[in-house]
Amino acid sequence: MSFVMNILKKKIMTGRLRSAIGMIRFPIRQWIFSIATKKLGLNIVTREDILKNKEQYSLIQFGAEESILVDEPYNKNPNEIPSIISSRVGKANTLNQPGVFEVINARLVGSTAVGFDAAGNLLAETLNPLNLSRAIPTRTHILKYFPTWEDRVDTACSIVMGNGNYFHWIADYLTRLQGLEFYQEQTGRRPTLIIDKNPTKWQIESLRLLGYEPENCLPWNGSSLKVDRLVIPSWRRERRIIPPSVCRWMRQRMLSNLDKVKSQSDSFSSRIYISRTKTTGRQVINEEEVLAALAPLGFVSYTMERMSFADQVRLFSQAEIVVSPHGAALTNTLFAQNLSVIEFFGSYGSPSFFLLAKALGFRYACLASGYSGKNEFSQKYNGVTVDVARLQVLVEEMLSLSSDRSLLSMNS
Repeated sequence: MSFVMNILKKKIMTGRLRSAIGMIRFPIRQWIFSIATKKLGLNIVTREDILKNKEQYSLIQFGAEESILVDEPYNKNPNEIPSIISSRVGKANTLNQPGVFEVINARLVGSTAVGFDAAGNLLAETLNPLNLSRAIPTRTHILKYFPTWEDRVDTACSIVMGNGNYFHWIADYLTRLQGLEFYQEQTGRRPTLIIDKNPTKWQIESLRLLGYEPENCLPWNGSSLKVDRLVIPSWRRERRIIPPSVCRWMRQRMLSNLDKVKSQSDSFSSRIYISRTKTTGRQVINEEEVLAALAPLGFVSYTMERMSFADQVRLFSQAEIVVSPHGAALTNTLFAQNLSVIEFFGSYGSPSFFLLAKALGFRYACLASGYSGKNEFSQKYNGVTVDVARLQVLVEEMLSLSSDRSLLSMNS
């Protein structure tokens, strides 16, 4: 046990060091970005610019706007709801109609393959357009002015993530492949898909479940590349909300390919508890007590790091209820079909999984323990202590709601 605890402590210290580096790195990036735009005349091509010049960029739009009204979580006691959740309640969100466009004679530059057009203008939709100043590595600004002796490809689309995590890969990068497939259907052209040079196991497995063999993709060289026709699907997640339509597309596509991947387990429980014992920070401090309370109700504990990506999809696709501390494992609720979610918050968190549950029409409740509302990096890895008595009541109430909905569906 002490050996495991020592490993966890080292991981947490490493995570905190990375956070501290990020706190230094991001202001530097913002400063460099400010110099590039104000002093060096860097122009930015935004989504609005693309919409105003549809013919120039061969913009093809598909689907429609989506409206999401965020209603309250299922918590009878408002004190259980952290401010980061309550602040989003009651707000109507309109998500833009998606599209995909082309840029002729473009360049991809730097570790995250930032796009520039032939005139050297920054293409905002090649990376997170919501926070450009923090998203562009400093080295990218430097490489942009290097002589252009790099390799060239004909038609390509980049989903290079660089340093990112499981949630961002699925929410921000895989969601763009719906636009890429629409482009292929409309034009008959199949762009080369550019991916990270050393993709993680879950990146490889998720691409295969969407029908893309990593062996047929182009590994990013980390420097620069000329692209005769750069295909750019629009950024889908807006105001932290993933559109329900792209969630359904991804779920259907992955479920249809699951039979091609052998499962590591014979069966899965529909009542899931997510353990973070192998993850950096935010472990449930009284997890043994929590599991003792949940086990009689049919819950089984799962650790996502011990499962293949395909089995995570399988697990959530048949889930009835999931109980979990705040963390990237809850991204998998995207693969569920009719779900109740109970999320634990300690001193740190975001509304991403609450908004995902609400966008998909799922039942959601939360329990907060020591939430400060500051969301500081120093609090990111603190453990969570769960009020077990309140959790038992909340689980039974959520299961009752789920049962009532099932009966209503059967009788309708």
